[in-house]
Amino acid sequence: MRNRILAVSGAALGGLTVASIATVVHAEAFPVVVTASLVVVALYVTALRLVTDDRLVATAGAIAVIATVFMLSQRSAGGSVLIQGNLVGNIWVFGSAVIAGLAIAWPQIRRSERD
Repeated sequence: MRNRILAVSGAALGGLTVASIATVVHAEAFPVVVTASLVVVALYVTALRLVTDDRLVATAGAIAVIATVFMLSQRSAGGSVLIQGNLVGNIWVFGSAVIAGLAIAWPQIRRSERD
């Protein structure tokens, strides 16, 4: 039980880190960086599914990505915005949510047992 709690916490912390870094840099050089950011999110959540064989761990990572992108898309108290309401911002917000959701919803891959 303790290992599962640590795995879920680590996945959530990793999702927070991936989403925070990608959110800060997503609008730098338009199609390259936002595409790379989406690929990183896809690889992160997919790796969680493949390495742990536990959907809860991957779900924690995906929810952390989605929640972090949502929180960073809000206007701050000083009025600054990290994710603008333009094409790049929309691609990042909706693309990261769709990719994280698809990685979680994907059916379990059964590994064949070899002798």
